[in-house]
Amino acid sequence: MDKELRRLFRPVVLLLLLIFVFATILHLLCHAEGRDVPFLRCLYMVVISVSTIGYEDMIQTTGSTTLSIVNMVMILTSMVLVAYAISNFTAFLVEGHLHKYFLRKSLLKRIQKMEQHYIICGVKDIGIFVAKEFFETKRPFVVIDDSPAAIEALRQEIPSLVHIEGDATDDHLLAQAGIQKARALIACLDNDKENLYLVMAAKELNKNLQIAAKFISPKNRQKLLNAGVSCLVSPNMIGGMRIASELLRPQVVSFLDRMLRSKTESGVRVEELVVPENSPLIGKTLLELHQKTGILAISTYDCQKQDYQYNPSPAQPITTGTTLIYIASPDQRLALEKII
Repeated sequence: MDKELRRLFRPVVLLLLLIFVFATILHLLCHAEGRDVPFLRCLYMVVISVSTIGYEDMIQTTGSTTLSIVNMVMILTSMVLVAYAISNFTAFLVEGHLHKYFLRKSLLKRIQKMEQHYIICGVKDIGIFVAKEFFETKRPFVVIDDSPAAIEALRQEIPSLVHIEGDATDDHLLAQAGIQKARALIACLDNDKENLYLVMAAKELNKNLQIAAKFISPKNRQKLLNAGVSCLVSPNMIGGMRIASELLRPQVVSFLDRMLRSKTESGVRVEELVVPENSPLIGKTLLELHQKTGILAISTYDCQKQDYQYNPSPAQPITTGTTLIYIASPDQRLALEKII
């Protein structure tokens, strides 16, 4: 059970326990005074006293000093517990915990239905741009971050955001994010140590998981590779190369930017796809692919020759294992993935 619900139900459980204990005490005291009072009547007496209904004195406590004292202690104690329970419930509503609880349950149900999705850990800086790109290209993803402010800021831009609030290195949260069925994980935490620990935890839960991570210090690069990272990105190096490219080849940078960050309705991107075995496209030409899907292949990669074919001929046949590099909108990409 969630911490918020435990906090909500704790006074309720204590109140129920109090009712049972005082009913037992009253029952034993009545027997000690030589009166045969059923336990159910004592329980009923406690319930109507705690609920302030007070129909009548069911066990004649006014005739016994001990019973009267116990009854007074019970009433005072129950009043405190009831006030505590009400204040907890009020705080639960006012602070929005109830809404958060049901939202979390709804999001977890959505995650359970996901397969081959991406898990983005950390959206305070780089991660927020990763999430936006996945959203714009219609990729399924889950965000994990321990900052409510960072998640809320991203939700303002992506209202349908699927997220989990908490420590991304926690095995339980990674399991909730569907790491066993995930396609890849992106480690964008605050520092290299946290990213390294995250990579190790993720690999332990899913050995076949692809992992991309950012790194700050060059001395930690090899450590992350040894831990199982598939690809590494240095924000400092990318930033430096971008500044140089802006000055040396501004139109090329502008073209690539449009391919990577287009905000138009079409959302055209440069994409890639590996042709699997038994694909219906095997044996077809790139021209036939274009005629069927409208997709333009700008390059192919032969994994056997380990070489790229730039501006390939329209008559080039599609073979198993070939990586197609093409320009397409998100809808065209999804259509091609279904066909292939």
